[in-house]
Formats: sequence, C-alpha cells, structure tokens
Amino acid sequence: MRPQIVALILRLGLLAIAGFIFLFLWYGTGADRSPVGLMIGLSVAALAGIWWAELQIQKGLKVAKGEE
Repeated sequence: MRPQIVALILRLGLLAIAGFIFLFLWYGTGADRSPVGLMIGLSVAALAGIWWAELQIQKGLKVAKGEE
C-alpha cells in the first residue's frame, strides 16, 4: 500500500506542476512583447518532462509490486 501512496503524492505534485505550466503559458503569452514561440517551447518541454516522470513512477510501481 505504501508504494501506491507515494505514487499518488508524486502524481499530485506532477499535476500541480502541469497546472503551473499552463498558467505560465496562459498569462505569459498575454504580455506585451512576449516571446510566444519560446514560451510554447518551454511548456512543451516541461510537459514532456512530466510525462517522463510519470513513466518512471509507473516503472517504480511495477518493481514495488514485483512484476518485473
């Protein structure tokens, strides 16, 4: 049960980070003289990092359950 709780806490943190990224994109692109391409690129890169972290969480849960 403990690995699932740790994974849940990590996933909630990832969800909060994703929310922050979307707020960064939403409010940052509305500013005057905003480098929109750079902000979109940073947001996509951050979401790819979050996806990678989720894959690592899934791999860790498999190891904790003894499936691998």
